[in-house]
Amino acid sequence: MIARTYPRPELILAVTCSHCSQEASVSVGYGDHAGTLRIYEEFHCVHCGQRWHGDDTGFLQPEPRARMLEAFGEWTVSMGRARSTFDTVKVLRAALGLELVAAYALLKHESGIVFAGTVQECEWLTRLLEKAGESPTMNALTPMSESCRNG
Repeated sequence: MIARTYPRPELILAVTCSHCSQEASVSVGYGDHAGTLRIYEEFHCVHCGQRWHGDDTGFLQPEPRARMLEAFGEWTVSMGRARSTFDTVKVLRAALGLELVAAYALLKHESGIVFAGTVQECEWLTRLLEKAGESPTMNALTPMSESCRNG
């Protein structure tokens, strides 16, 4: 199983409060929750107290996903020889929405990389593959930004 050794990736964005027009913040978090890729957004204005919270499932939309990749780097999930090709292809198809041939091609690619994405997506897929009895590995493809490394 994965031992979390990376920072808990969360974006904090400065926005303008629609209620009082002062600066406020939106936190965007993303990750594996009981086998489901979950997204949350939390808005808070310290000036007027307005708050809201939203949840969703699935992959982030392109713009916040690009920000996550920029901030926390791109990661990969790699596989050696699968213990069960059938079970692994089944996981890849369900998790990534792939056709049978595409999932099988990913598994058989010479690089061994079956997925590249955010650290949260790779943690999620790694856990799903481990649950199916496989031994995937996660690696950073690009480094996280300096601001994230320094807190």
